[in-house]
Amino acid sequence: MNFLFTQFNRCITSQMIKWFSNFREFYYIQMEKYARQAISDGVTNPKMLTVLRDSEIFRVLNAHYNKGNDFEVR
Repeated sequence: MNFLFTQFNRCITSQMIKWFSNFREFYYIQMEKYARQAISDGVTNPKMLTVLRDSEIFRVLNAHYNKGNDFEVR
């Protein structure tokens, strides 16, 4: 992928690394939280797990990453 319109310098690159690191950390913390809840609820087959638009994990991730509702979630 090329970003011809963007000049990457050390500051921008370090900000991107920090943003992606924070993204990954929050995402995995949330996934672990809901996986632990599923296990305590007795789920033994991962195929039983689904994420629907009205689920709590969907709401939490959308609220965190789409604070300004800049992206339409379908």
